[in-house]
Amino acid sequence: MDMELLETAVQLWPGAEVVPAGSAADERPVRARYAVISRAHVPTVLVPVESAAAAGASLRRFSTASTWWDSTARAAAGAAVRAAPGLLRHRVEIRGGDDSLAQHLSAVLGTAVTFSITIGTARVNRKPVLQVFDDAGRCRAFAKVGWSDSTVADVLAEGAALARLGDIEFRHVVPPELLARTTWRGRPVLVTGPLQPSAWSRHRRAWDPPGVAMAELDDWFCEGERELVDSDWWCRRWEMAGEVGDPVSRGRLERAMEQVAVVAGERPVRFGAWHGDWTPWNMANAGQAVLLWDWERFATGVPSGLDPLHYVVNVLNAGAPVTADGIVWALALAAHHDRSVGGQPHVQSLLYLVEILARYLRLTHVAGGEHISERAMHTLVALERLTGLD
Repeated sequence: MDMELLETAVQLWPGAEVVPAGSAADERPVRARYAVISRAHVPTVLVPVESAAAAGASLRRFSTASTWWDSTARAAAGAAVRAAPGLLRHRVEIRGGDDSLAQHLSAVLGTAVTFSITIGTARVNRKPVLQVFDDAGRCRAFAKVGWSDSTVADVLAEGAALARLGDIEFRHVVPPELLARTTWRGRPVLVTGPLQPSAWSRHRRAWDPPGVAMAELDDWFCEGERELVDSDWWCRRWEMAGEVGDPVSRGRLERAMEQVAVVAGERPVRFGAWHGDWTPWNMANAGQAVLLWDWERFATGVPSGLDPLHYVVNVLNAGAPVTADGIVWALALAAHHDRSVGGQPHVQSLLYLVEILARYLRLTHVAGGEHISERAMHTLVALERLTGLD
């Protein structure tokens, strides 16, 4: 059993204990009953079982990254569990505790709720994500809870981003509705409306970025052009480079940025916005629009064209450990129409790597930073190669 998943559940009911279903009764009330869902023998999700509809819906989670077989399997599993919830046999109970997050969310949403609990794979920004259901088993919301210094910052940042995006009428980008930004026992909680991706509406070529939607987001926040070295973005990235804890990595990044300035410092650069983590697993297609979640990395005043590069780098390096060769290869494919040194695609690749390294390298020294450190080092080598330092 994944102890972190169970420890997370316990903390959502302070003072409670997770026990196997069927354990001898005691004086403590049963707060919730869950089925444990595993992947590759590792428990990853706790599914509420007191509502067959909620249990089934918990298994029907789709994104563009889902293959046809994934979508079919999830849809079938959800339907089967809704019809016969007894299929979920590995069960636990939450006993005791008080002042639960369930009570807090019930007050926020104005109705009694339960939720599934997912914590995902081990990574620096690992945090509980809850799919929230009402008594009828309808999905009412998703909720995220700040769990550490870095994830607290993520939850607050995503809430601010969705508040900023909420009044914009995009044609091709559909962010979640912001329902509430609140606090529970000192932890920030973000509550958003559910997006409803179809199991069958998939991007035809998952490796091909949804360029129209990405351009719409960037264009909406366009700030025009200015020379790179005179931009606020470049000055701030130098400040962020100085905040990297490891002096060796800091020095390597600063030397690479000096080379970027040589190549592109006086070049006019267009500045706009990016989602910051636009990948197939954070989106789903809905006709001509894109349902897009996980907005904690959203930023404005950044060089245009970063989202497509991030998308391609992640898609072409999925399923295997990231390497510098893989990153350079993916960027080269993204720049297939112009691979000249100093050309626009080359400069965009350099700026993308500076932007993402400013994030990765500062995270290597926070709790859980070991999960991003290897990727950060390979990304740094990729930047050194593209600047001619390696």
